[in-house]
Amino acid sequence: MRVTIEKIISSGDGIGWAEGKTYFVPGTLPGETVDITAVEPVRRAFRATAFTVLQKAAGRREPVCPLFGRCGGCSFLHMDYPLQQMVKEGVVAEFFRQNGAQLIVAPQWVSVGELGLRTRAKVRIVGGRPAFRRRGSHEDVPFCACPLLHPGLNEVLRADAAVRSGGEIAYEYAPQGGGWTPRDAAVVKVVGDERFRVSRGSFFQASEEGAAALAALFGELLGRLRPARVLDLFCGAGLFSLFAARRGCAVTGMELSERAAADFAVNLGGAARFVRADLDHAAALPEADLIVVDPPRTGLSPQLVAALSAAPANELCYISCDGATFVRDLGRLERQGRFTLDALTIVDQFPATRHLELFARLRRET
Repeated sequence: MRVTIEKIISSGDGIGWAEGKTYFVPGTLPGETVDITAVEPVRRAFRATAFTVLQKAAGRREPVCPLFGRCGGCSFLHMDYPLQQMVKEGVVAEFFRQNGAQLIVAPQWVSVGELGLRTRAKVRIVGGRPAFRRRGSHEDVPFCACPLLHPGLNEVLRADAAVRSGGEIAYEYAPQGGGWTPRDAAVVKVVGDERFRVSRGSFFQASEEGAAALAALFGELLGRLRPARVLDLFCGAGLFSLFAARRGCAVTGMELSERAAADFAVNLGGAARFVRADLDHAAALPEADLIVVDPPRTGLSPQLVAALSAAPANELCYISCDGATFVRDLGRLERQGRFTLDALTIVDQFPATRHLELFARLRRET
């Protein structure tokens, strides 16, 4: 089947239509024409498993990794960076359209770099080598060095895999100190002039550069709003809490993880209050002038949306690593809490992949 790729969707695939059928084609660009010779059914569509690009589009480049197309970690290594930016902006706009909403603000863009930044990775150990999974399968794809990972983390993965018999391991690497988990109980991440202990299994951003970009946006927001009280939900090791406390805000962090609670206590050193809580089942929240929420990929539970809507705060900062759940939650907050989207920034913590980070300011209509 010959198909013209119309756009790139949130899965990272190109999408096109022919003879009333929908085709998903990985590794393509908008405007390219492909001949598809093999497919697999995907819901009510087909995903190309063998194809030839007949007409290449502007913006295509040679992937820097020989495993591109096999390894499931990257989707956009074949795109130049300006095209990646355009594609991700289009994906965000599509999330709004799919939810019957309109993106009423023009997204801003923050790039933290393109290669060699990621300091977190979950890999499988296969035959003494680190491996990622092939997309949509259980096939292991061993690698020597992933171009997206920090060079120091690549060295750690090679050395540690050589002495392990197998399994799946989550690694956290600290570039400035060289420490890494799971070998160490905790590592120290540096963001700006601040140091953060991150214990094994505790959450931190994908890179120190990404954390710094989010902290800078949060700092700008604090400077404009000048809140006296800040409530930090899903606070983790205390990234946003610490920068708010440094500005003299009275800060309360809330989180369920015991490891995060211990890291928060070390990193804040008594400069903020911590409340251990299951936020997915929160009935009420402490009073604050500004609430910052950085939930997992699943987004906000209906109970937490209701608690946020009932809270007296008129300013909400929502940081999301999943555009679909963000737009879903935004609609619920608009309906229940009269919040509207005031500003939106795409923070590209995950270049060369389909993933993105959103930093949003929501303001309650009064």
